[in-house]
Amino acid sequence: MVVYNRGFSINLALFMLAYRQIISTMEIKSISIFAIAVLSHLQVLNVYPTIINTPTAKITVENKFSIAALTKNIEFAFCKANLPSADAIQLNQLAQFLTQNRYAIALRGHADAIGSYVGNWKMSEARANGIKAYLLNKGVSEERIVTTAFGSTIPIANNKTSKGRQKNRRVEIILKQIGTE
Repeated sequence: MVVYNRGFSINLALFMLAYRQIISTMEIKSISIFAIAVLSHLQVLNVYPTIINTPTAKITVENKFSIAALTKNIEFAFCKANLPSADAIQLNQLAQFLTQNRYAIALRGHADAIGSYVGNWKMSEARANGIKAYLLNKGVSEERIVTTAFGSTIPIANNKTSKGRQKNRRVEIILKQIGTE
C-alpha cells in the first residue's frame, strides 16, 4: 500500500492501472476512485471517497492542471430546481473538500426538452444557482464557483423517454485545481 497525506491510502497496483487508463484513454472505467491522478505532477490528490465513488470519472488536462468531471450528476424532478435530499450528503462532502483544498468548481445546469426554450434555460440556470447557494451556505468561497446554464441544448440521453428526460434534468459538477504556488 502507498499511503498519502490525510490518511487515505490506495493500492499501488490499482493506482498504476488507473494511471495507465488515464494516459491511454483519458478516463478511468469501473474503478471506485479514492484519488484523482494529477497528471501534471504525477501526484495523488485525496478526495473524499463518497464524492468520487463513481464508475467513471473523466480526467482532462488544461493548462497543466487536472480537471475532474464528477459523473454522478445531480438529477432533478420535472419543473423543479430544489435540491434532491438524496444528494445532500454528497454536496456536504464536496463543500468540505472545496473549503480544505485549492479547487474551483463549475456547475453546469441542464434541462430536458419538454417546455419552451426560454423556460428550459431559466430552469437549468435555477438548478445550477441552487447548488451554488447550497455550497455558499456551507462555506465555499463565491469566487471559486462558476455557474452556467445550458437549457436543453446538451442532452445526455433520449428526450423521448421519461428515463432519458430524467437524466437530462441535471447539474454537472466539474472540479479544477487552481494555482498551487
